[in-house]
This record gives sequence, structure tokens and C-alpha cells, in this order.
Amino acid sequence: MNRIPAPRPAARGFGLLELLVALLLVTVVLGGIMAAFFRSSSQTEQLTQVADRRQAARSGVQLIEREIRTAGSGWGRIPVYGNDSAGNPDTLQAVVPGYTSPAADDSLLLVGAWQTSTTIASGMPSASSVLKVQDVTGFGPGDLVLVTNGTSANMMQCTNTNVSSETLSHNPASPYNNPGGLNSATWPASGYAPGSIVCKLTIASYYMDRTSFRKPALMRHEYMQAPQVAAYNVDGFRVRYEMQDGTWTRNPQDMLQVAKVCPIVLTRVSSPGRPALVDSVWSAVQPRTF
Repeated sequence: MNRIPAPRPAARGFGLLELLVALLLVTVVLGGIMAAFFRSSSQTEQLTQVADRRQAARSGVQLIEREIRTAGSGWGRIPVYGNDSAGNPDTLQAVVPGYTSPAADDSLLLVGAWQTSTTIASGMPSASSVLKVQDVTGFGPGDLVLVTNGTSANMMQCTNTNVSSETLSHNPASPYNNPGGLNSATWPASGYAPGSIVCKLTIASYYMDRTSFRKPALMRHEYMQAPQVAAYNVDGFRVRYEMQDGTWTRNPQDMLQVAKVCPIVLTRVSSPGRPALVDSVWSAVQPRTF
């Protein structure tokens, strides 16, 4: 006997309410995934900025550290007497602090003689005497020149070189050679004897520039050269000095009491809704001549 199969229920799709609930759940899940993605991307970008700025600061500190180590090479802590670019008496030291106020950036002037040096071939009894040396190679017009015997040091500007006579001219028309400045007043009574050292000076200053570029930059400006960026997109520059008694200061009153120089490059990364990430890169360096 044949049986008639039972009728099958009619197929039905999802209802409107079910579709809305499913759509809502998918939106919530995708929203959470996207939020986590953007949060992770923001954190990654912030960490990348931190790493980039630390690297820029580290490069600047390494450059300063190298020059601090060689500051005073050729004469040590002896004051260097001479004139400034206006012909006024000026005294240079291997390390010249530039402190203004606790909240402001510092500057740093480093003076060294690591490029070219020779010795005096004939005695130089006065500042106006002919400067005859063993070898003029490496010296040129416009160079600032140091003459020292280990106890005294004077600075002048080379205005011309003569290879045949091995002399460095220092015309008094140059303000650096102004006879009315310290060139003559502080000249050793016995002059500079043969064998005294003659060096080409390298004078480099470090300072913050917050106006010339889109981001603040630590600058290096060497005498007779165009300013160069030492570290870009950094937050500030401070210099601390460790004294021989173990104390620290940003404004040393006596450089003869300084034991180490500590350049500090500050960094800051700001992100909306997050605390600023503040850091610094520094190095404590003792000049070899100190």
C-alpha cells in the first residue's frame, strides 16, 4: 500500500529583524577590529618618531662628543689672547659655555687645533714680527692661527702664505690682528722662541635654531663655514659641567675647575590625547687636554 509523503514545510529566509541584528553584530566586530588597528598604527607611528628623534639626537651628541675630546688640543687650558672680528680684545678658552637662563637653551663654543700644526722656525719677539714656520702646508688666508709655547697663547689671523719663505703673513689691517687689542698687550716678554707651536684653529659653536626650519634644529657653525644641521627635530639643547669637586652646573664660573662636559639633546614626541614622550640623549666627556 503506497503512503502519501508528509508535506515539507515551506522554505523561509531571514527576517528583517534578524538581518538588522546580524548587521549590528558585524558592525560592532569590524568597528572593534578597526579601532584596534588604528590604535596599534598610532602607537607604531609614535614609537617610530621616538626612535627617529633619539637617533637624530644621538648623532648630534656624538659629533659634539668628538670635538669636546679634542678641544684645547695644542695648548690645553691656557687662555688664548687675541681680538674678535671687530678688533676688540678677546680671550678664548678650549670650552666656552653659553648659558642664559634655566628655561632657555644653552650654546657651546669649542676651540681646538686638530687640523694643521707646525712650529716656529725663527724667533717671534713681538706680535708684529714675521711668523716664519717650518711648513705652511695646510694654512691659508683667513685662517685663525694660534701661537703657543706651553705657558702663553696668542691668536692672530693669517692673511697670506708664502711657500718659498715659509711665512704666514698677519697683516694688522685685519681686525683679528689689531695691534691695539690683546695681540700685543699679552705677548710674552721674551716672545715666542723657535720650536713654539703654531696651529690652525677650529672654532665651532653649537646652538638651537627654532626659526630657520620647519622643526627646531641643533646647529653647528664652524668659523668661515656655513652653518650645518647637527640634529633635526629635537626639543632643546642643554650643557652641564661636572666640577672637580663632584658638583654639577650649567653655568660654571671658572673653567679651570671643570672636569667633564655633558652635552644634552632633548627630544619630545606629542600625540593628541596622549602624554608627551620626553627623553634626552647625553654624554659626559672629558677633553683630553684637561
